[in-house]
Amino acid sequence: MSSFFNPLKDYNIYAKDVVNGKIVACKAVILACKRYISWFKRDDIYFDEETVDKYIRFVSKMKHTTGIFANKPFNLLPWQSFAFANIYGWKWKSNGFRVTKKVFMFMSRKNAKTSTAAALALIGALIDNEPNAEVACVANNSKQAAICFEQIKNYAESIDPKSRIFKKFRHNITVPMTKSHIDVYSSDSMGLDGYNVSLGIVDELHSQKDWGLYNVLVSSQAMRTQPLMCVLTTAGFLIGETYPCYSMYITCKQILKGIKEDDTQFALIYELDEGDDWLDEKNWIKCSPSLGTTVRYEYMREQVNDAINNTSLEVGVKTKNFNMWCQSSNIWLTHDKIESCMQQVNIDDYYQELTYAGTDLSSVEDLTAVGICIPPNPDRQLNPDKFIFKAWIYIPEEALSNSPNKEYYKEWVRRGWATKTAGNVVDYDYILKEQIDINKKLYIAEIGYDSWNATQYVINAEQAGLPMAAYSQTLGSFNKPTKFFEMLVRSGRCIIDANPALDWMFANVELKVDHYENCKPVKANGEKNNKIDGVISILEALGCYLNSSNFSPEAWVM
Repeated sequence: MSSFFNPLKDYNIYAKDVVNGKIVACKAVILACKRYISWFKRDDIYFDEETVDKYIRFVSKMKHTTGIFANKPFNLLPWQSFAFANIYGWKWKSNGFRVTKKVFMFMSRKNAKTSTAAALALIGALIDNEPNAEVACVANNSKQAAICFEQIKNYAESIDPKSRIFKKFRHNITVPMTKSHIDVYSSDSMGLDGYNVSLGIVDELHSQKDWGLYNVLVSSQAMRTQPLMCVLTTAGFLIGETYPCYSMYITCKQILKGIKEDDTQFALIYELDEGDDWLDEKNWIKCSPSLGTTVRYEYMREQVNDAINNTSLEVGVKTKNFNMWCQSSNIWLTHDKIESCMQQVNIDDYYQELTYAGTDLSSVEDLTAVGICIPPNPDRQLNPDKFIFKAWIYIPEEALSNSPNKEYYKEWVRRGWATKTAGNVVDYDYILKEQIDINKKLYIAEIGYDSWNATQYVINAEQAGLPMAAYSQTLGSFNKPTKFFEMLVRSGRCIIDANPALDWMFANVELKVDHYENCKPVKANGEKNNKIDGVISILEALGCYLNSSNFSPEAWVM
């Protein structure tokens, strides 16, 4: 059980060279290497060098089949051997089991993610000492799944050309001697039951909108003593804490920084650091560790040149070739703009202040939102010059099981970002009671609402003394608050309650514009599951204020 740091091993040389600055690396990779080196001083774990070297030798027996590397052995690059050392090397002294159970490897395109996944799959099925191993590789679509399966099959054939070890079928590979098998799925064809996965590999998690697929694999590992879940991905367009890949990315960075603790999570994040110029070639290796080997400089230069000559290509090049999180160009307000305005908002800090509200009742079977706008107040001690926005999200209990967005909704309710109401439809009585409670703390001058299908709710609200006002849902009615809100966000003159559910809704917004340049937020790509109710409720509240006598246009430059 030695934890001797062998200075001659490629994976240890890589770690030291990164920490010493000999290899250019981003902050996240430097932290990963420092973490790895520091673990040799721990007394509760040990490093199993013999197993790591065994697995690396096993991979070197595989041969590539395509391109300039065809028929050459799969010799792991230094960064790949470092990853293997972290995944397979650390074990608990108490029982000899692996420390690492979760892997997050994040890098740009062409850095051998599929090859690495194939090598991990074959290790998991043949030599990882897991009886009846079940390896599940999940790609984001059927085309990528076919590529992944072909890669695994080719490596298996290079080791075992006579098929004495591996039995290859149309959609899976079996290993009779270990009673193990490797299955490759596309995320849209994978079922929900019947798995007993020992090794789960998810390719390009960035395309997954919810945790459903990942959770299926994790929950299937309950009976395994040394389960392993591996994510290999580039950046994507789904930005926000509700999306699994972005959430995992943020959590892993917090672990590397020491903000959170999780010894079972290994993270290797290759990216440009904040402030790095993506056009500067000396920075490229930070996001592309195989640069100069599987990733050619000429290829990267071609991609950059294409992006410079055609700005419509820039977002795609930045995301895939430089591993930068980007939102698609049709998003109204980008994640970084919204996030820069987000803070926790406690309405107790604004007791009895003039407030306007909006209610988006939405479908009776799905979520409803109540938003407020508290205008600037020079007599206020807290943020006197800022607009304050907050939204409450309500979800019928049945939607947690039946809605296409159920994975989001369950997470929101669990974390307190939304409130579950009883029954299978929106509980308007519960929401009305909450509005009455809000009105006891704030002075609500007006509550805007969509008059469609709201008759009984409005009658009850008015009987309770709430100042209701129908708010037209036309582009003309939303034009002014939409443009005014954008001005507030871009100039930093507002505070938006830091609710990730609301952040997710902003990411679902694109603008519908008529020939008079009136605009209104609508669901991006016309996708009905891209909910924006919280945004609409806030804009209704702002619109009520802008239409009131309390608003002074002269005080604001649009």
